[in-house]
Amino acid sequence: MSNGSRFIAGLLAVAIGCSIPPAALAVDSADSAATGSAESTALPSAEPDLSSKAVLKAAVARLDRKIMLECIKLARFNAQYHDGVNRKNFAQEWLYPMQREAGTALAFSNTLVDIRQRARGLKDPSLVSRTAQKKGLECALIGQAITGTSSAVQLLQNLNHTRIATKNGYSPAAATETVKGYATTIDGLLAERTKLLAGPNLLRSKELFELQGRLLTHIKNQLIFEFKNWSVGSRFGEWSENTFYAIDSLQGYTQMSSSICSLQGFSKREYGGGAAITGLVGNALVTCNPIIRTAVGHAVAKMERRRLNKIFPQERPRKIDDVLAEYNLANDPREADESSSLETKELAFLIRRTEELDGPLDKEVEHVRKLRRIADQQAISGPLIGLTGVTRSVLNTVAYYQSTPSGSANYERTRVVGNQLNLTGRIVQSTGQAYSLINTPYTEFKHFLYKRRLKKAGQLPKQLLAQRLERLDEIEKRVKASMY
Repeated sequence: MSNGSRFIAGLLAVAIGCSIPPAALAVDSADSAATGSAESTALPSAEPDLSSKAVLKAAVARLDRKIMLECIKLARFNAQYHDGVNRKNFAQEWLYPMQREAGTALAFSNTLVDIRQRARGLKDPSLVSRTAQKKGLECALIGQAITGTSSAVQLLQNLNHTRIATKNGYSPAAATETVKGYATTIDGLLAERTKLLAGPNLLRSKELFELQGRLLTHIKNQLIFEFKNWSVGSRFGEWSENTFYAIDSLQGYTQMSSSICSLQGFSKREYGGGAAITGLVGNALVTCNPIIRTAVGHAVAKMERRRLNKIFPQERPRKIDDVLAEYNLANDPREADESSSLETKELAFLIRRTEELDGPLDKEVEHVRKLRRIADQQAISGPLIGLTGVTRSVLNTVAYYQSTPSGSANYERTRVVGNQLNLTGRIVQSTGQAYSLINTPYTEFKHFLYKRRLKKAGQLPKQLLAQRLERLDEIEKRVKASMY
């Protein structure tokens, strides 16, 4: 090679070295094979090989940066997706529980009025004030209308939120395609990186470069697993909530119909049977709602998990310590300092990125499990409350159909028995309503204190997502700065 050619080659190596990240500058001169020619007596014989190794390391380092940028895009999309599909508004957090409390309170007032009147006429039903019972039923009717309408409004808000999320590209199909696109790009860059490392040019530092590639793959798998978890969790929440609101709205209007029939029954006895049956159906819906909504949520989540597993077969990534244990490293790369080699510093950088994801992944897995435990608990406590209403409706139905027409021989006796059956049912129902009245504000207050504590610590989901996006922006700037 002529002196001019050697000079140009040297400039090329220097130019590439200045335009690459620090890891690419770690050129191991001990790997150079001595080659020479008759024209190379004035320069070291290893210079051509040194230049080729610098070019190769530069190419690998640039691929690493490109892969990191794609991973950052994927992580940013995950955060935006999680925020886009799980956003709650004031109405859902505060207004809806207040409406539910108002509806239950009005129904409870009717129960208390009915208990008082039926206890008053325990042995003589003629002492029961029909006017007071009518006023109580009117209160219950208003409360049931509030309950049914509030749930219907929440259902419509959820459907509108789903429409907006779909429009923004956060539907299950669109989000999956977006993540699939990022994963395909990253896999292509990783395959290109593997081809570059297939040669014998980096024998002494090849293990570090392979470990870097393994960590890049690990980061990608972490992000895909995170997306799968969030997607499954959002589908579980969406379908269980919508199912609950739909059934709750239906039961509210069903019980409102029962109250209307009961009011008509004061003047037309034949309406009493319809009121009893309709009330029984409404209370049965209250009882079954938590079970149905939890079952629907689990079923949809299971189908979503199965669908995503076919597209992204990655399971929960192993911890970073398990990955590092596969390599016989003399020192822990996380202890790299200024005196360490640049390849080791690059490795430490990647390890820190994976550790940053390991923690949130563990929390997210536990969060999903906690949500499902809460849903399962509600599937137990909810029916217990509903069963008190079912008991009352059953006794009311029996009381109506065991009664005899006015003027018959057993008329007075059946009136007394019917009144006693209704009194017993009302007492049982009052326990469920009282528990619901106490539990709703207690739960909301406890939730408020929990959120306030998280807010002070900067641990609210919205705060964590904002912090994550800021951190991703910082990492992206660092990566881009090292590429040029």
